[in-house]
Amino acid sequence: MADLYVPRDGMRIPMPYRQPDWPQAGRAVNFANPYESRLVKDGDLVKATVKTAKASTSKGSTE
Repeated sequence: MADLYVPRDGMRIPMPYRQPDWPQAGRAVNFANPYESRLVKDGDLVKATVKTAKASTSKGSTE
């Protein structure tokens, strides 16, 4: 399974070509895409930890 990356400190990461912003819950990075790989290199995206992933999934819960 690929590692999930989330925006650093709740940053809003706009995506090019009218795509939605990078999800706060995180997703895998396509390192073949120069824009996405640069976000990781610059520190705007960080590898999600188990704690981060649980916190972001529980925020959207309606239970």
